[in-house]
Parts: sequence; structure tokens; C-alpha cells
Amino acid sequence: MITDKQTHKDLEIFKSEEGEVTVFDLIDKTKTTGGKYRLRDKFLNPPAKLEDLKEQQEAIRYLNKNLNEYVLPFGNNQMKSLDDYISTNIEAVKSDSYYECIKFCFIDIQAYRYLKSSLYEVIGFIHDFYRLFNENKEKLPGLLRKINADFDSLFNNGNFQYITTLLKKPTISFYQVLQSDRILRTSLKARITTITGWYYEIDALLSMARATKELRFQFPEFTDIEHVMFEAEGLYHPLLNNPITANILLTKETNSIFLTGPNMSGKTTLMKAVGLTVYLAHLGMGVPVLKLRMKYFDRLFTSLNITDNILTGYSFFFNEVKRVKQLAESLNSGERVFSLLDELFRGTNVKDAYDASAMVISGLLSWRNSIFIISSHLWEVWEKIEQFPNIMSLYFESEIIDGKPSFSYHLKSGVSDMRLGMIIIENEKIMDLLKHPEHDKN
Repeated sequence: MITDKQTHKDLEIFKSEEGEVTVFDLIDKTKTTGGKYRLRDKFLNPPAKLEDLKEQQEAIRYLNKNLNEYVLPFGNNQMKSLDDYISTNIEAVKSDSYYECIKFCFIDIQAYRYLKSSLYEVIGFIHDFYRLFNENKEKLPGLLRKINADFDSLFNNGNFQYITTLLKKPTISFYQVLQSDRILRTSLKARITTITGWYYEIDALLSMARATKELRFQFPEFTDIEHVMFEAEGLYHPLLNNPITANILLTKETNSIFLTGPNMSGKTTLMKAVGLTVYLAHLGMGVPVLKLRMKYFDRLFTSLNITDNILTGYSFFFNEVKRVKQLAESLNSGERVFSLLDELFRGTNVKDAYDASAMVISGLLSWRNSIFIISSHLWEVWEKIEQFPNIMSLYFESEIIDGKPSFSYHLKSGVSDMRLGMIIIENEKIMDLLKHPEHDKN
């Protein structure tokens, strides 16, 4: 699934507008810096195909059920030490000459001692990591079986067998140490790097599995049906305390939602919750729902928090238009898109916003193999689009109690024409603050 910077920003994946906990912070439970980088890369680049997604989901699901059995043996400092050794600028002895080895030790005995201790550390790491997967290798899912295949390839290598056997001896000579170091950092370097890469991969996958369990997320089911499907029960945003859940069903017959409700009623929060659920599902991990059944999507597209761009001179409205154009281009290229659009064209006057919203939504509704959730304050737009059979209207109920707005955050069928802007302004007593002292005197 394809995502972009705007979607990451809208869903607060890596950065929160208020500087609070981000989605990445919530999921990141890695033990190593390398694992953290690998997890971030997964967030930036979700699996590109359904087959890859299912493979990753299978691995995370397996680790989720067996967390106690998969405790990584090396922490961040140890892994940094290994990485430093593999990439060290200490030049390896280039030949098997005893003279060269003796010369190396005389010139830099500290370097020799460093290489010797690192040699034992690397071999110990590989065997400890291997034992983590070797005991139950017959039960491993496909992605984790690839690790065993790389281990087998390494263990069947004659040079690696030689070094492993050598290091089991009570003592080894300086010549054997430097010879083994040269082998590890030249002919076996690529294989060792692959194994450490797998370690960071497992660290990232374990983080996603652990977050799924601790946050009580549920694994989604991806359907094989041809048409679009998004059926969520008990959906909520995981960064909220005591969230109100929602149920949403979207299919080929009804693949779009026109969402209304006054400010602060919950529209944007719902759209972020839906977007985040789709995003995490396409990473292969659990999601904040009681139950989710959905189709795989080629792209997650959001337009929730568009801003102007001072550097390019683009206005807020023009950036909105550009964003909608990007969506149109994705649809036109044949992608199956899950899209979330919040307050279309709010950067222009009400008349243009009304006309443009009605026109664009009407165009989007012809694409039955994508999903569109569109929020708007312009409830009158519904009169222009309600004749389309594949869109339904939902709204967040609200009421005025003792002159103040009250929100239940429950979704209902229909359109809300309630406007609370003036009530909120009056409750904040802005006009009292704007009364100039001289005005009363006159």
C-alpha cells in the first residue's frame, strides 16, 4: 500500500501537532536502534503487495502468540558493538603470512585485542540468535523460515565452520585470530550483515506484535472478494482516553460516506481513526477495533490538514485543489484507493466551496472500486449528491444544553444542519473583551 507525507502528517504517524504521543511512539517497543530504524522503514513503506502483507501479518500474528519464547538476547549496546566491528576501519591482515600477523600485533596490540574479543562476540551472537528460531523451526511462518534459510547457508559455509570450531578450543593463536577476523570481515561480511539485518527485522516485528497484545488490538481479515469492502465493528482511536466506538460498513454498493456535524462533534477524529486503522492493517499488525474485515487497498489517501506553502507561494485553496488532483490521478491510474477528505475547499468562499464540493464528490462517486469518506460543514451539498445510490449520509449528534453545546460522539444516519460557531463565540465572551472602554463613555 502506498502512503505519502501528507497522510503521515494527517494521521500523526511520526509527528503530533501538539507535541504529544505519536502513533509511532505508541507502537515502538524496539530494543535496538537498528530495530527502531527498521520499524520506521516499515511505517514509511508498507508491504507493496497483498502477498507480502499476508506474509508479514502471519509473522506478527505468530510472534504475538509466542512473545515469551522470543526474547532477543542482545540489547542495543551489544548490537552497536557488533555493527562497529563489522564496519571498523581497522585494516584486516591481507595474507596468511605469520610475519604479517606478528607485525600487526607489534604495531597495534590494542587493535588485536579488540578484534579478538569482537570475534568471539560475533560468533556468540550468531549462535544465540539461531537458537531462538531453530527449536521450533517446523512451526515457523514463511517470513521467519527465510531467517533459518540464511542461517543454514551460513552454517554450511566451510569458512564459518572453521571459525566456529576454532573458537571452541581453550586457546587460539594470534595467527588464528587474525586469520579468522580477515575471513569474517571479507568473504563472510555480507552474510553476517544479512543476519544482523534479520535481527533488526525481528526486533521491529516483535515491537508490532507486542504493541498489538498490550493495546488489545485485533488482527484484521483481508478478503479475497473482487469488490471493495470495509466492515469495522467497535472502531476507535487508540490515542484517546475512553473513546466512543463506531461501526462502519462500506461495500461496492455503498462505498462512500457524506459526514456532517458541527465543530468538535467528532468528524475529524473519526476520520483519523478510520485512516489509522487502514494504515496499521496494511502493516500486518493488529488494529484498534473489535473486528475488521476489509479488502486490500493500493493507496491510503488523506486530506485532513492541508496548509498553505509560503516557500512556493501556493495558497491554502490551491494546495487543496492540488491534493484533490493527486487523488484523481491515483484513481485514473487504476489504483484502489481508500480516501478521507475533511472539509473540501474550505480555503475559498462558501459559494465556490459548495459548487466545487458537489462537482468533485459527484465525480468521485463514479469510482466504485475505491472508498471515500468525505466530511463537510456544507450540509446543503447533500441535496446535490443524494441521488447517487452508492453514498450514504452520517452525522454526529449534538444538542444545546443550558446554552452550551453537548456532544455524544455517536454516529447516526442522516445529515446535520446544526451550526455552533456563534454559540461557541458567545460562550467565550469574545465581544465582551472587544468592547473598548471609550465606547461606554460615549
